[in-house]
Amino acid sequence: MSDAPLRQRDPSLLPGAPARVRGLLRWMAEDGTEHSLRGYGIAAALVLAAAALRAGLGLLVEGLAPTFVIFLGAAAAVAFLAGAGPAVAATIASLVVANVLFVGEPGLFDGGMSNAVLAAAFATEGVLIALFGGRMRQLLRRLVEREAEISDLYALALARERELVRANEALQLLADAGVALNQALDLHRTTTALAGLLVPRFADTVFIDLLVDGRLERVARACSNAELARAVETFERAGVATELRSAIGNAVRGGNAWYVPTISDEMLRRLAGGTELLEVARRAFGAGSILVVPIESRDGQFGAMTLLRVARARPFDGRDVELARQLGARVATALDHLRLYEEARRANDAKDEFLGFISHELRTPITVIHGGAHVLRSRRTELPPDVADGILEDVEREAERLSRMLENLLALSRVELDAEVPVEPVLLQRLIPRLIAGLEPASGRRIEVEVASAPSPVAGDPGYIEHVLRNLVQNAAKYAPPGAPVRVVVAAEADGGSVSVLDEGPGVPPEDVDRIFERFYRSERTAGLAPGAGLGLTVCKKLIEGMGGTIHAKLRPTGGLAVTFWLPPFAADGDGDEL
Repeated sequence: MSDAPLRQRDPSLLPGAPARVRGLLRWMAEDGTEHSLRGYGIAAALVLAAAALRAGLGLLVEGLAPTFVIFLGAAAAVAFLAGAGPAVAATIASLVVANVLFVGEPGLFDGGMSNAVLAAAFATEGVLIALFGGRMRQLLRRLVEREAEISDLYALALARERELVRANEALQLLADAGVALNQALDLHRTTTALAGLLVPRFADTVFIDLLVDGRLERVARACSNAELARAVETFERAGVATELRSAIGNAVRGGNAWYVPTISDEMLRRLAGGTELLEVARRAFGAGSILVVPIESRDGQFGAMTLLRVARARPFDGRDVELARQLGARVATALDHLRLYEEARRANDAKDEFLGFISHELRTPITVIHGGAHVLRSRRTELPPDVADGILEDVEREAERLSRMLENLLALSRVELDAEVPVEPVLLQRLIPRLIAGLEPASGRRIEVEVASAPSPVAGDPGYIEHVLRNLVQNAAKYAPPGAPVRVVVAAEADGGSVSVLDEGPGVPPEDVDRIFERFYRSERTAGLAPGAGLGLTVCKKLIEGMGGTIHAKLRPTGGLAVTFWLPPFAADGDGDEL
């Protein structure tokens, strides 16, 4: 932040006068002098000084020395310096000393008529001067008191003005940061713009570290000068400053700020990691200041922002910590907006992909069904029986394909909309054979069921399990060679139960094993062997995960693919109905 001094006006007495003169005025107006021994001491000293001056002048210009003028001057000086009381005393003392030493015969008090008139005039003038000087001194004291009040008010006004200027700079920085963070919908450009804004307005060096795939990654850095940038690069290459890296990690994990008002020489040694980089650290950073604040929102931690001021700048204080926290919160909000934008963009792309893919996949069965129905309606009597039966088979096959596709889409929508899937205790060794018996007549091939070991009741939804099993069996039947059976194996696990569907088809390349559960994905090796939309395994994965289970695939050593899903044990206080 800016530390430029504000333009100040001197509110004191005699603006621009030397400090000694202003000090003398304050001393003259000091309260209590008039009624203290010091005031009468000043009177005695000035009367003696006047007598000494008169004696000296008498030696030089005998008969012309202004006796009473000198002593009246002493009385006036006492009036201004010590007040009316000491001034009256000085007047009386001056009258006696002047009469005894300098008027008439030396050593005797002359009470003649002429001297009496002169003495009366002197006394009158002295008393008037004393009263006037005392009054002036009181006015001066009030002026000094008012000057002190004005000085205090002026100092308070300056302090308030500094606070307002600093608050205005902070608000302007936050406003500019908001503009910089919303100028681009790109992470690198956004963080780089913010770092460039903060240097040098708020700090001499800024680092921004964000969590990317669970690891901290430095996404932006800015330095106020080339020397500082070289020093920072040297430290990063050397891999030192472990204390700072630890503070950044703590800020990310716990949301705690790390604040070092002044970097000590011992801390520089620790940051430098030894003596080799110590001089570089002293020269570049000196006794600077460090501040690390988290970049966090209500949804979690995004990363941390590190700010550094070198020794020549004002160190960070508590208000800077709060401002940095607000900046971190604004960065988190901007990053949250970027994340939402990316999610919306991906969702929109997925929607476009979905609509394009589904429109293509639906077109084929609808065309076959529509065309077959039209031919049968218009030329049924002209077609040979075998041709008509073939058309009916095609219509039936494509209608079944269309029905299966719609079922998968509805199941996928249901599981994505349901926040929680209601589960119940299920005995897989009873449910699976019953479901397979219902699939066997329509599958066109033999399905072998094996209960390797009977698992305890698992947590599941029988409808979901039926849909998953039907998809897996139909998928295996599509790619298995003619006459080859599809095997379904039920097994107990150490924690839960599993069902495996094994085929003897061509399998998939090893690199595609983990991708076959992605939406619309079809392996190049099997895409041409059988029609499909690439939704069946995706639906299986969603349904199984909705029940708290897992599903995976692996290549069989003898050829083909094994797809296995696992469900957790049912945890309940009492026994429920089991299937």
